[in-house]
Amino acid sequence: MNATSSLNFPLPTTISPAFEKWSNENIRATAFFLIPTEIFYFSIYFLLKGQYGKYKKLSAVSLVTFWLSSWMNPISCGPVAALRNFAIAIATLRLLDIYARHRSLPQLRNDPPTWKHALLLLTEMRYESFTPNFVRVPRSQETFNEPLQFAIHGAIFCALQALPQDWALVLAFEVQLSIYIIWTAIQLLVRYKGSPALFGRLYAVESLGDFWSKTWHNVFSAPCASLAYDPIRQTLPKLGVSIPIARSMGVLAAFFLMAAFHVYALAPMLTVKALFRIGTFFVLNGFATVGEAMVWGRKDSWVKTGLAWVTEMSLAAWTADELGIPRGVHGIKWRDICEVKI
Repeated sequence: MNATSSLNFPLPTTISPAFEKWSNENIRATAFFLIPTEIFYFSIYFLLKGQYGKYKKLSAVSLVTFWLSSWMNPISCGPVAALRNFAIAIATLRLLDIYARHRSLPQLRNDPPTWKHALLLLTEMRYESFTPNFVRVPRSQETFNEPLQFAIHGAIFCALQALPQDWALVLAFEVQLSIYIIWTAIQLLVRYKGSPALFGRLYAVESLGDFWSKTWHNVFSAPCASLAYDPIRQTLPKLGVSIPIARSMGVLAAFFLMAAFHVYALAPMLTVKALFRIGTFFVLNGFATVGEAMVWGRKDSWVKTGLAWVTEMSLAAWTADELGIPRGVHGIKWRDICEVKI
């Protein structure tokens, strides 16, 4: 008697070349980041132990190793290369931010073991467990339900798919919503128990200042303060510049820093013209935010709110129009994911 089953269930034995390339290069990129990340961790550990010489040497080695990783590990898949650049840029901001604060680090409310303290400093971009922290949550959002808002913004994104995808405003808002959805999904998966929300309500923005300080994600608020705003704000008055102008210049410096950050990170995927628009988007937002503060200050006004929406959506639409973004989710060609160049 033949015990071999006559049933035949063919199983796929191969994956698409694009996905295989994407996954292989992701694994390689991650592997090359393990060593500089470990060095970065130990630099913070020695900083907390008061061994400043070792801290500075290890920080320098970590910074150099992060940047050498792109040279030592060439990546041809555009999205993976962009993610790698984002990781390098984020690590650089984190290293420099901690160095700028290393003589007066934010303080924890409790006194954990040094290894845990170092881990928190390494992973908490906004110093969520520290005092002071850089999470700008207004009182109106103290009861903010992040999972609920994630569902609401996801529903808005899905609803927009029913509208004509060649409308620039629709595309621009979809881009902002997609960033919200991706960042918040990551936040909900890997957040610490007490981590506040990354975003406010995108549909309830009242001004440009409100958008950039309270609504849009605040991941880079700490390095923007220590590396751009604070140095300008503190230096210019010593040179005879008035404090209001020094504040405005500090805000502009933070926007210029974010322009450079995004241009570098997205370079593997975008053309020079598209990168120019990305950088210009942040620079013009900086000038618009400063101008709004000069005219209205902290006063509320429906004109202020209306102009904020017109300005932000116009700049976002102008930027998105050059990026050649797929019109709707159905327009994404997943088989060509590694060949993206827009």
